[in-house]
Amino acid sequence: MVILLLSTSAAAASEISVNLAGVGGRTCAFWLSSPNHRSEGAVWIYGFWSGLNYVAAASEQNQSKATSDALISAVERTCRSHPSRVLATVAWSAYIDLNKE
Repeated sequence: MVILLLSTSAAAASEISVNLAGVGGRTCAFWLSSPNHRSEGAVWIYGFWSGLNYVAAASEQNQSKATSDALISAVERTCRSHPSRVLATVAWSAYIDLNKE
């Protein structure tokens, strides 16, 4: 299913049901609500991003070369604009967007 997701647009990904573990299933508002939640979310985002890169490599797709700062900044920008969105969906969209650059 993840390989399918890598070839799916970010807009369509918001319609896909994925069983998420951890803070990635919470809203952006939750992630931004405290330093502890931000730290937990950043760790989750790093793991999620690494997992997406792992699947991309295994399926011979382009991996994201974004820096840690760039990926957290991209997720944070979108989360501040759309606090009700799910963190995983925003991280997925950021992965797609930053992988285009």
